[in-house]
Amino acid sequence: MSSFKETITRYQLMSYFALNFLITWFFFFLPGLTGTTDLHIVLLVSAIGGTGPAIAAVMLSAFLKSEKVKAPTAKRCLIFAAVLIAVTFLVMLYLDFSFSNSSFIILFLVIVNAAIAAYIISGGLSSVRGVRELLKKLYYFRTSVRWYLIAFLLPPAIYFLATVFGVIKTGSPISMIFPQLSLNTVFWIVVTYLYIGVIRGPLREEIGWRGFALPRMQYYFSPLVATFILAVIWTLWHLPLYLNGMYPGGIAGILDRFYWNIPITFLFTWIYNRTRGSLLLTTLFHTTINTCGTMLVFSETIAGPLSTAFIVLLNAAAVTIVITNRMWVKLPRESEVVYSL
Repeated sequence: MSSFKETITRYQLMSYFALNFLITWFFFFLPGLTGTTDLHIVLLVSAIGGTGPAIAAVMLSAFLKSEKVKAPTAKRCLIFAAVLIAVTFLVMLYLDFSFSNSSFIILFLVIVNAAIAAYIISGGLSSVRGVRELLKKLYYFRTSVRWYLIAFLLPPAIYFLATVFGVIKTGSPISMIFPQLSLNTVFWIVVTYLYIGVIRGPLREEIGWRGFALPRMQYYFSPLVATFILAVIWTLWHLPLYLNGMYPGGIAGILDRFYWNIPITFLFTWIYNRTRGSLLLTTLFHTTINTCGTMLVFSETIAGPLSTAFIVLLNAAAVTIVITNRMWVKLPRESEVVYSL
């Protein structure tokens, strides 16, 4: 084994975080460095930056376990092509893309983002052992129905309870709790959910944070310690989005993020560990959280109390999970959710 590979093998986590941040922060800052103001270009370039966790995880997994395995190439190519086409049209629909008023650059970025999603989804059939072991976790779907219910219903339930508190606290109309739904609204909720899942973070991030980093961190630490460290790193990873104006609040915004990003990370670890390392379930949960944050618009009247209640509920859920799952106890190294170094 070469000295370089020995170093990477020995310092897998440090190598991963360094490469992840390098890729992500480059693309997060790129629109500002180039002076790009087109919103679609900014969103699509930032989406590529959000792929940093997955790209770093795939590159290191391929490097660490580069031996070839038998793979159904035709099946993988078919899946890749189908996902590429589907996601391309999904993004064009969501962004209201039109060939008459959109540039070639935007179309190119749409296809690049769709290709990334297609590669990740079809990657469980890769002929490279390391990549296959990493990405096949997306195919772990055989688990209890309750985990799907948690992935789809827990985030909106927390938002709902927080909204109820905000309404009661401010004496606002009860109608604010029950939004008016129509078939058109439901359609766009579904489109937004799919777009967010494959383009804006969840699919791309979960491959790295939970797929690569968490199992290795649980080799060294208990789930409690591993999750807290990962939560801090994951929160700081978002820093450029606050500095470049993509997210509001600047430095104060990233500091406020710690209050809810840390407890959410414990929910992710809980789901990942209890579903034998299913990246499908963590991706669905991540997508539900982001979709709620995107689609739900609250009145300024209840924003303050709602935000406070949301943070309290998340932290209460995290504390409950830590205690009931005894997350301070280190997992056995033969566990499915602990990577064997």
